[in-house]
Amino acid sequence: MTAEDWPHWLGPNANNRVAPTDGFDPNLNNWKIAWQAEVGLGYSTVTTSDGRAYTMGHDGDSKETVLCFKASNGEKIWEYSYDGALLPKMHAGGPNASVTISENYAYTVGKEGQVFCLNARSGKRIWSANLTELLNMKVPNWGFGSSPVEYESDILITAGRTIALDKETGKTSWISNEERKAGYGSPIVFSRGSDDYIATMDTSGLSILNANNGKEIARYDQRVKFGVNATTPVIIDDGESIFFYTNSNSEVLSFDGKSLRSQWGDRKLQNALSGSVLIEGALYGIDGMHKTRKASLFSRDASTGEVYWTVPKYGFASLIAVGDTLLILTEAGELVTAPASPKRYTEISRRKLLDPICWTNPTYANGRIFIRNEQGTLIVLEEA
Repeated sequence: MTAEDWPHWLGPNANNRVAPTDGFDPNLNNWKIAWQAEVGLGYSTVTTSDGRAYTMGHDGDSKETVLCFKASNGEKIWEYSYDGALLPKMHAGGPNASVTISENYAYTVGKEGQVFCLNARSGKRIWSANLTELLNMKVPNWGFGSSPVEYESDILITAGRTIALDKETGKTSWISNEERKAGYGSPIVFSRGSDDYIATMDTSGLSILNANNGKEIARYDQRVKFGVNATTPVIIDDGESIFFYTNSNSEVLSFDGKSLRSQWGDRKLQNALSGSVLIEGALYGIDGMHKTRKASLFSRDASTGEVYWTVPKYGFASLIAVGDTLLILTEAGELVTAPASPKRYTEISRRKLLDPICWTNPTYANGRIFIRNEQGTLIVLEEA
């Protein structure tokens, strides 16, 4: 692993893990605030590419905005605004998806399904589309949540069905044929042998699609409570197994290229919003619901489900890994570091930096940590 950008949802390798820079210090007390900005309401993570940082927000009235900053000092390079509803149903509202950067293009998905391809350097619009029209559907209860995912010449977005849009033109390449109620997570592309697949969640289960045409290869039904599921599946052992967790259940499924079979499951392991990290066969994540201190932090054996350790009443949080260090942002706005070890949980440092609520993944790129809350306060840290 080498230090790199974080150009899309889940980071450079689509696994919530990134390499540290040389001399990375996991003690947050040795970091300083490099800059901060107000970016608007929402949950869009910060993505980075070529010295620029991107995110999205809502003005609380009638506009969504895509913002681009100079990653080193926070100088605003450009912003692109468009009409969009806040949709604050049981949350602050604002965009859910993260900006995807591919070469000189920035791809975004708005709360009402607005899709834009922008010039990543200038913010100039190249093409646009709308998911409600393309998929002939209404806006989901909590708005569209899928971040755009790049695959070869297409951008993939999931909302009950999965759609592939040509990166250059925005024209539809294909739409998966199985129509289900939209979830709020993002698709993930993986390879098994010589074939490429897409794993995608909706409110009634997990689908595996052929990445070239969207045809459903395998299906595993698993309904979620309240129609809420915003997690992305975790690919294990080069696609031989897939981990998912929802607010109803968690399972690891074996995939043989044709079908899915349960390897292990736990109905007590539940999470509707926050993803997990896989490091050397161990899963790290949050067990429990948001807006409660009852949620726990856990480490489990990915192949068997064996519990290595739990930290009760940790509180809801989101986490990534910087090398072998867990970087955790709690719902209450505390940033925490800890070694990613299945032996025990040992906290390295903890700093209160943001006001709640924080549901957005932290990101790390080229020696900087990017965190934000739902009110739109963005803070960027660098080593002192």
